[in-house]
Formats: sequence, C-alpha cells, structure tokens
Amino acid sequence: MTMGALVLTIGMEGRAGSVLLPSPITLWGVDSNGVKHDASFNTSFTMNLYRAERLKQGDGLAFVIVPSLDGPPPGSHGGFLGLTNIISNVVSDVVVSLSSLPQPDNITLAPLMETVDYTVWIDYNGFGHHIWVYVAVNGLPKPDKAYLDASLNMSSHVPQRAYIGFTASTGEGHELHSILSWNLTVEKLSDDRAVGQWKVVLPAVLGSVAATAIMISVAAFYFNLRYKALKMELKLSDALRRLPGTPKEFKYATIRKATNNYDEARKLGRGGFGAVYRGTLRLRSGKTCQLVEVAVKKFTRNPDQCYDDFLAEVDVINRLRHRNIVPLVGWCYEKGELLLIYEYMLNGSVDQHLFEQNAPLQRRILGWNTRYNIIMDIAAGLHYVHHEHEHMVLHRDIKASNIMLDSSFRGRLGDFGLARIVTLNKNSYTDVGVAGTWGFIAPEYSVCHKATRKTDVYAFGVLVLEIVTGERALAASHDDATLQPLTDWVWWVHQEGRLLQAVDDRVISTQEFDADGAIRLLLLGLACSNPNASDRPSMAEVVQVLAKSVPPPEVPLVKPTFMWPPEGGIPVEFDNITATSSLDWEDTSSGEALGASLPSETNMHKARVGHPNKTRSAEEYYV
Repeated sequence: MTMGALVLTIGMEGRAGSVLLPSPITLWGVDSNGVKHDASFNTSFTMNLYRAERLKQGDGLAFVIVPSLDGPPPGSHGGFLGLTNIISNVVSDVVVSLSSLPQPDNITLAPLMETVDYTVWIDYNGFGHHIWVYVAVNGLPKPDKAYLDASLNMSSHVPQRAYIGFTASTGEGHELHSILSWNLTVEKLSDDRAVGQWKVVLPAVLGSVAATAIMISVAAFYFNLRYKALKMELKLSDALRRLPGTPKEFKYATIRKATNNYDEARKLGRGGFGAVYRGTLRLRSGKTCQLVEVAVKKFTRNPDQCYDDFLAEVDVINRLRHRNIVPLVGWCYEKGELLLIYEYMLNGSVDQHLFEQNAPLQRRILGWNTRYNIIMDIAAGLHYVHHEHEHMVLHRDIKASNIMLDSSFRGRLGDFGLARIVTLNKNSYTDVGVAGTWGFIAPEYSVCHKATRKTDVYAFGVLVLEIVTGERALAASHDDATLQPLTDWVWWVHQEGRLLQAVDDRVISTQEFDADGAIRLLLLGLACSNPNASDRPSMAEVVQVLAKSVPPPEVPLVKPTFMWPPEGGIPVEFDNITATSSLDWEDTSSGEALGASLPSETNMHKARVGHPNKTRSAEEYYV
C-alpha cells in the first residue's frame, strides 16, 4: 500500500508484482447429476498506469483468476505480466489485461494527454457462460457498449476454487501500476445445486493517487479464449486452400509496415466494408525482388459479416484473369484482421476525374478519347465475367467509383465485394434484399431481388451516361429536395431532339471530340438502361456497338414504362419501388438530398434542363 493505493510494481524496468485474495473463491460447482454450474460474478476497479515523460511504457496490468498463490516466476516481467515465462505454460488462468502499450489482441483507447484514472467493469454470467468487459474514464458512467463481449466457460479454464487478484510487469519500461479501488461480488453456490444468492465477498475502497502525464491504452483479452477466432481462421484458411490458384498470403506485420501502420495520409477511400490504404510491398519475382505499390482493403464491419464479405470477394476475384479487372495480389487474416491486397491503380477512380475537380487531390479532366476507351475497357471486362469466364459472375455494383484507372488511363473493373458467382445451368442470383447503389439499380431487381446479366447491363448503361455527360446518376434538384435520375433527363433531351446537349461541356469543344461517337454512346447508354430488362442489349451486343461494327441501337423517343411482371404486366411507377436492404448512396452536390425521395418526372426534366452549363441549341450540335 502506498498513499492508499495498491502498487503492484515500482517504476523500474524488469519488475513484476501481484496481489491476490488470501483465500480461494468457489467459481463453479457440480450438482447431484454431475453437471457443472459456473458462479456468476461482477467486479469493478479503478486503476492507473503512470510513467514519467520520455520513459518507455511497461507491459501492463491484468485482472487474473489463477490456481495458486505462487508469486511471479523468474523472467515473467518481459511481456508475461508476472504470470508465466518463456519456458512455462499457463493452462488454467483467466486473464483480462490492461496495458499502456498496444499489444496483440488489445483494444486500444486514444492516448490522453492529461492525468486520468480508468474504471473497469467485468461481468461474468455463469448460467449463460458469457463475459463482458467495460472501460471508461473514472467518474463517467458504465458504457453501454462492452470492449469485450465473448463466450467463456469458466469451469473449463480454472479450478473449482481459485484465487482472484491482479498482476503486472514493467518489461523494459518504467511504469507504476496501481489499483485505486476494487469491488468484487461473487454468486454463492449451494452444496448441491449451482443456484444461490449474491454475496459480497470483498468491498474494498482504496484511496486515490495523483498522477500526471499518462498515456494509457486499455486492452481486454483472456487466456485460452481465442477458440472462436482460431476456429474461424482455420475455416478461412481451409476455404482459401480450396480455391483455384490460391492467392498469396501476407503476414499482418508486413502489411502494417507497408501502409505505415494504416496512416490516414495513405487512406484512398472508405466504404461500407471498411477502408482502403495505399502501401508498398517488396515482392519476389524469380530471383529478384521489386517494390510494388498496392491498395490494401481493410474490413472493419461486424466480424461475422466481415468474414462472409471477405471470403465472397476472394472467391470471386481470385478466379478472374483479365486485363480490364483490377488484379488481386494477396490476402491476410491474422489476429482478427481481414485484409485484401490489390494492385494499386495510379490514376484513381473514374468518379474522381468526373465529379471531384475541387478535391484536395485534383485529378485531370478526362478527354473524349480517354472516356470512350474507358467505356470500351469496362465493357470488355463485363463481357468477360458474363460470357467468357467458366462460371458467370454478376458484379452487382457497377458505378464510377468502382472503375479504376491504371497508369495509362485504361479502365479496370474493381470492387467485387458484392459480386456473386452463378452456378452452372443458372441465369440469376436471388438475394433476400437489394445490393448496389441507388441510381444504378435496375427496376426489376428492386421488385424481385433477382440479379441477372441484365441488371449489370442496366448499371453499365447509367455509367456510360455519367462518363459522357459528366453528371451523377442521381443529382439534387435546383427547385426542391428531390433527386433526379440522370437517365430520365437524357431520355428527355433525346425526345426533344437535342441529344448532344447532354454531353459534358469540358470535352464537347475539344479538337478530339467526336459527335458521332457521342451519339453512339448516349444511345447505347439509354438502351442499356431501358426500364424493361428484355429490351436491353447483352454485353456481347454492347461490345459490337462500341467497336462500331454494328450501328448504334434504336432507342424510342419516349422513355418506356416499366412493366411488371415482364409478361403481360402492368405499368409500375419506379418512384413507388422500395428496397428491403441497405444500399449505398453516391455523393451529390447537396447533402440534404441524400434523404430525399425520388422526384416526379416533370421535376426531373425541369431541374436537369435548367442546368446553367446545358444551354446549347439542337441546331448547333445535333447530327
């Protein structure tokens, strides 16, 4: 005891210390039928990890349940928290570790630049075999969200009667580990059955200790409780080994170093799955090594959902070999981190060039020939996954932000996170909801949730219109808070006989601009985005149109009405179609528009036509 606090280690390197209750606690019992029953318990304590400025941090402090009162073994100060050493093996402990150094499996808080204590709550449900760990700055209420929320069968890890307390070690650092207050409540088990009443075993309130200049991280982990994670890792490894042409596996430390520990300055973007970072890897090619720039996709969603998304994307992208698809370099799954490593595309994504000219990293405006070539490239990639690959692949999220540009500004189809492989003798993939991005979703997919080649063709058609017009698939109205589909506006100017009025001003006046090519692309975009799937061309027909080996498609002057069901159906207003699952939104020029409803056809026409850059006459540009 020092100044009213339990001090486990003094601030010197190479020290380990522990404090345990002198009597063992009964943590589980056996009823008359021989069935084990765990005792529930709750504990809370306030702790402080202090070190002077410029000194190295220690290994940390742990709340422990151990089988004996034996003190720390020799050599247990170097990362072993006073529990074990490099030659011994602890097999009957439960540990919740609190560290001022980020360690494997830790959950780390942001460093604090002020003196602060932390309160930790640990709740164990013996009946449900579950443990929760909560952490907050001392004085704040217990958080709603646990730092650790996991299954734990206590009777499988500790003796029936065990000792409870704390242990700590400094390792190579200089750190003072203190417990300022501690409360422990354990369920009392009857002699025959594992039911009883709560009994306060130890109410201990220790004095407070002043501390300055601390930087603290709180980690919650337990020994021998990585079974679920290890099981998932083994399952994933087995699944990856079964894939044709197994992708290269990377160590997590290698990827972390390549991205400078996921430096924010290296972040390329963020989506519903997580974030993408730029990195540099040293890859061996034959007898030589070369530095290769990569894009690291880091999954940060719910762990179970991450696992499914990760495996689905690897399963698809690892099969594909085409010059117009972003190639997969490798993968990593270690310590719960899911990473996919792709070849880095130097010129970013198409949307950055079309819509983000005011962004900090300003991309160059795409010329007309470049735009035409990008559309041809994506058509070739989509034709490959639809018709040339052994198994049909449906991308399900074609949009400008998923079209990457290499160093030569050639288009590459990327982000197969929502893609699905369609088994042989099947022509569709049915899901419980709708996947994709608003503005690119085919009407029939919104109704029946069945993805086909034609739903990808619809999204491709909208993409073509975006590239030619320089306008987003959905844009905010100038008159109200509605969103106007680009397809409706282009169809309207086509009806008015002024189709070239839709072309992006930034390319129409350039020397390389080809009016005939623009008309070809706009008509193709409208044909592909026809509301009725049966009237859309296939990607094989699209490739022929782009190669100019066949005339552009014939498109009616008036946008067709969506009919459902397709055979003998009735007209359906697309405004009334709702999705049953979460979808992505493309950014628009107005943040308020993201929550708006789809507009009426009249408002869409008025708003798009009123665009200040769209004032050319039909006589001047239409051919």
